[in-house]
Formats: sequence, structure tokens, C-alpha cells
Amino acid sequence: MRSMSFAAAAACMLMSSAALAQVSASAKPQAKTRDATRIICRSEESTGSRLSSVKRCMSAADWEAEKQMNREAVERSQLNRAKND
Repeated sequence: MRSMSFAAAAACMLMSSAALAQVSASAKPQAKTRDATRIICRSEESTGSRLSSVKRCMSAADWEAEKQMNREAVERSQLNRAKND
């Protein structure tokens, strides 16, 4: 009897976690479109100093655009280095 109740409890937990995963997966695309204008502030360390930092605030869309530009710059430099070798 004890193992039967344990199995039932385990089955309920597994089903509820699967249902929560489906709900959170479907909620993510809506959150991205809604939060594009949200302002996000980040502290960035200044080059050459361990103590100095700068606080930068931009919208979520601007942070994403900067991230994409940085990624493209790294890829360009890696391609150029590969061509020069």
C-alpha cells in the first residue's frame, strides 16, 4: 500500500512538471515581444581598473542589437584571421 501511494505521488509530480513546462514554453514568445521596450541597467567594469564601473541603461531591444553587433564583429575578425593564415 505504501509503495502504491508513493508511485501515485511520483506520477502526479511528473505530470504537473510537464504541464508547467508547457505553460512556461508557450509564455516565452509573448514575453519577448512585450519586454522589448523594457529598460535594463547593467554595471560594466572599466578597462584598466578593478574598482571603477559604469552603469549603462538601454532597452532590451538595444541590448539585443548590441549583442548581435558584437557577435558579428567577432565573427568578422575570426574570418579575417583565418584568411590571413
